[in-house]
Amino acid sequence: MSTLPSTNPYEDPESARLYDAENSGREDVEFYRRLARELRDAAAGGAGAPFTVLDIGCGTVVLGVDLAADGHRVIGVDPAEAMLQIARTRPGGERVTWILGSADAAPEGEADLAVMTGHAAQQIVPADAWRTLLRDAHRALRPGGMLAFESRDPRRRAWERWTPESTRGTFPHPDGGEFTSWVELLEVDESGADGVVETHRGVTEREGSARRGAEETLIFRPLDVLRADLESAGFAVEQVCGDWSGGPITDATAELILLGRRP
Repeated sequence: MSTLPSTNPYEDPESARLYDAENSGREDVEFYRRLARELRDAAAGGAGAPFTVLDIGCGTVVLGVDLAADGHRVIGVDPAEAMLQIARTRPGGERVTWILGSADAAPEGEADLAVMTGHAAQQIVPADAWRTLLRDAHRALRPGGMLAFESRDPRRRAWERWTPESTRGTFPHPDGGEFTSWVELLEVDESGADGVVETHRGVTEREGSARRGAEETLIFRPLDVLRADLESAGFAVEQVCGDWSGGPITDATAELILLGRRP
């Protein structure tokens, strides 16, 4: 397995500022909001009962603010201070508890639901770090709590479409006007037993000036590896979906969405 370290380009303040513009309208946000409502309503207390959501790798916390507006107690943890600075100033951000760090910094046994969105699970590349994170998420959940996250299905080989031509887009800039961004694929390693590891970087261009961001390394773990890692961390895999409507995994599946229960 590759020992490439996990990298976080969003520790860079400028990349963090542009994140929301490049990632608006995400289907995963509504999926996780719906899941939180369903789990809360199915809990012993019923609708309106206290319900705590831990957002691991929360970023600028689009989801966290929406979850807080839905009446949940929300704890957001992220290792990038630049992302949390934006999250704290977002309208509604005062409703969320912010923690700089990862799941190991979350309170023990308080969360009813823990989520990793925006493919944050793929940023944890080394196998030991990934399995430690799953154990930390397990520790942060109450008995009966749920961990939910998504990872791109490696069978679809998404990295092969991460070219400047296919990823180029134009977005509104926070300071006014527009910027253009695209992805440059740098390296792919398909030799590891735990999944395909790829490295890329984002490029942004504004007013004729191009800026290359930090390199980002992701891992595409197959379903059997994700299942085994969840079970090894103490979770019972309760559901696996292939799309944001909750449909099954098929040969055309783009996502692997896993829900694991802490017994």
